[in-house]
Amino acid sequence: MNVSVERLRVWLLAGAGLLVIVIASFLGYAHYRAHRFLTNLPKKLGVNVRRETNGFTYSQSMQGRTIYTVHAAKAVERADGKVTLHDVGIVLYGRKEDRADRIYGKEFEYDQKNEVIRAEGEVHIDLQAPEAADANAKMDYAAGKDLHGAGVGEKGAGSAEKKDVRLIHVTTSGLVFLQKLGVAATDNEIEFESGGLTGHAVGADYNSDTGVVVLHSAVRVNGLERDRPVVLTASRAELDRQNERAVLTQAKYMAVGGRGGAGQTAQARNVVVHLRPDGTAERIEAEGEVTLMNGMGGMVTAPRGEMTLSAQSQPQSAVMLGGVKYSADESLRQAKGEASEARAGFDKTGRPEHVVMTGAVHLNERVRTDASSDAWGERELNAGQVELALFAGAAGKAQLRDAKATGDARLKVMNPAAKGGGPTSSGLAGDVLTAHFVRVGSADHLAEVHGDGHTAMRRVNGKGVVDTSSGDSLVAHFRPVSAGAARGANATGKGQSADEITSATEQGHVVMTELPVKKLGDSAAPAEERVTAERAVYDGELERTTLTGNVQVSNGTSVLWADRVVTEQQTGDATADGSVKASFSQVGSEGEPVHVLASRAEMKHDSQMAKFYGGGLNGKPARLWQGASQVDAPVIEFEQKQKRLLAHGEGQGAPGAVHTVLVSGGSGVKADSAKTDNKAGKQVGGGKTSVVRVISRELVYSEEARRADFTGGVQVDSADGSMRGQQAVVYLQAAPAIGGKKADGAAGGGFMGGNVERVVASGHIEMQQPGRRASGEQLVYTASDGMFVLTGTPTALPKVVDDQRGTVTGTSLRFHTGDENVVVSNEGESGAGQRVRTETRVKNKE
Repeated sequence: MNVSVERLRVWLLAGAGLLVIVIASFLGYAHYRAHRFLTNLPKKLGVNVRRETNGFTYSQSMQGRTIYTVHAAKAVERADGKVTLHDVGIVLYGRKEDRADRIYGKEFEYDQKNEVIRAEGEVHIDLQAPEAADANAKMDYAAGKDLHGAGVGEKGAGSAEKKDVRLIHVTTSGLVFLQKLGVAATDNEIEFESGGLTGHAVGADYNSDTGVVVLHSAVRVNGLERDRPVVLTASRAELDRQNERAVLTQAKYMAVGGRGGAGQTAQARNVVVHLRPDGTAERIEAEGEVTLMNGMGGMVTAPRGEMTLSAQSQPQSAVMLGGVKYSADESLRQAKGEASEARAGFDKTGRPEHVVMTGAVHLNERVRTDASSDAWGERELNAGQVELALFAGAAGKAQLRDAKATGDARLKVMNPAAKGGGPTSSGLAGDVLTAHFVRVGSADHLAEVHGDGHTAMRRVNGKGVVDTSSGDSLVAHFRPVSAGAARGANATGKGQSADEITSATEQGHVVMTELPVKKLGDSAAPAEERVTAERAVYDGELERTTLTGNVQVSNGTSVLWADRVVTEQQTGDATADGSVKASFSQVGSEGEPVHVLASRAEMKHDSQMAKFYGGGLNGKPARLWQGASQVDAPVIEFEQKQKRLLAHGEGQGAPGAVHTVLVSGGSGVKADSAKTDNKAGKQVGGGKTSVVRVISRELVYSEEARRADFTGGVQVDSADGSMRGQQAVVYLQAAPAIGGKKADGAAGGGFMGGNVERVVASGHIEMQQPGRRASGEQLVYTASDGMFVLTGTPTALPKVVDDQRGTVTGTSLRFHTGDENVVVSNEGESGAGQRVRTETRVKNKE
């Protein structure tokens, strides 16, 4: 974007110099004055010169105003009717007598019969000379004396103060005027000079009826303009004073040096200059391969161009039409651009201050730090319209301050690879993009970009991770970075590469996506992560994104909702706060996902581990559930990849109960219609599905082992009673196969799904059931037959206290849910190592 603006000043100022100074000054006024002289000369000579006279001066006046003055050192009327004048000086005065034009030469011939005037030898014309002080001075000027010298008129040397810098001196030869046709012409060379500029042409003609002056060929003007050499060439030049315009064919303007030391060139097939009555250019039109170039390899082309100028010959506005193209090819910089048209406005000093490009605008710039480097930084802009605001910087150079792109505006910045990573890029898009620039080193760099309406941002980091986002508005801040610089280093100086986003804020219906890089050895492509929120803030220094307002994060297998989410760009890790809710689905599972409610959460991307915290304003614990299974705890850690769950208090040894609910299917026989005959192996127990509630200090669950370990003091409650102990292990049944697939749901598979198969509790067991109590060191419960097996130690035997039968003890006590029978087993060892086993059945009276 910087490229096209920086060079636009050169294009416009070059055009102004081309058409204003040269055309208006030399061709315009010079040939206008020549027309007046050639038209009236035959009449003047024919009336006033009749015989040989030595040394005379004659003035003609009208209504008190001098029209012309003629001086000749000698006039000879020949026998053939022709008149020869020697050392002739003719002065023509303006209407207000504030300017005088003098035509003089050694010899003129006037053919009165054929009405032809011919200059013999060289002819000189002085245009725009200052007015003489009185009548004597006018005659002296016609006689060849210099108005700027001492002794002329009453003011003498004082008239030197009135010297006009616009004085034009013209020299030619072989001048012929045909009075009947109203045409004056010469085939010889023409020279003119003024203000340090000199001009040349070959052949000229003038038509007094149309007022058109034509320079036939080889038109060339050269000299100094603002202390730099300039050259103007054209194959043909035409001046139409009646319509106040000048036309150049195959015009080319060249300026050497100037700002930056580089030259400029402007050329076109046809150039039309519209003049004011005073001869200054008011408007310039160029058509046909309009080309503007600088000495550094920059070039702009367009089919048509137009410029308006002030009375001081400074550009006011300019436009290039029909498809504008720009290109530059330098050792450290390459650029190209195009648009349907470009318009520019200028300040009072002629410097561009506002530029508008419309119609499929495309600008591209590539830069590198040194000519031996292959690492290019690149900046690219596409839009329907681009507006640029400029200001005069150091040394008067135009610098870019602000830019506004509208109509599907898209800005892309690409940086070469930094140490330890690959290339990076960032892109911004929106209905409207407004950018602010700063000068760093010798280049204009992005400082800030505002986007409105359907905004989008895309970033690719050095690892190839692609982040995209969209919203209603965005604000992005940039810093310049040089090629090869370490990430995060702020480099300055010549040869800057493109720019890097340091921070960005997006608001309104924000949608973000991230496509992680496929890791080596992974067969499947990584899932795309998607985020929605009301506001997103990206911190480039920390490489962190903060999302707020109805945040939702999903990656194909999990979804997270929260009031606020902070993600780390490098690792993909995230933290969530406020009304956290998450759902996790197992890969390949069609069942209900695992759900979590929490106040706060921490998520590790690579390990796929999530840690959920309770508390918050309501003080509620974190909750995880799937189907009827549920876990409530201050902290719940869910390891999705390992299918592992940990629940505990917040902090090492911190208090806080873990509440767990598991499904228990019971036996297949109703409790009130069946009894257990141990010898016959009949099962007695509850047949309907119930739940088992466990309270503990910590929980560790493994989906692979289908095992839940409860520690730190355990309480188990179910429809069969309650139990307390130091720890407990619950084994869940494997998911049954249905149609070749494992079933999901409360009674089937899924995380923590399936019925309780077995419970093993240990450590100071205390159990309560309706009508009895039991204690021991270990209790094993099997859900399939509803059997409890209670054991103890030699010093602390298990016991069952029945409300009606009293206390029963033994090495092992076995009993069923809903059955008042207790089977007591006693085991011991004799001195011979043989084991004796005794069973006693205790029945309750009916």
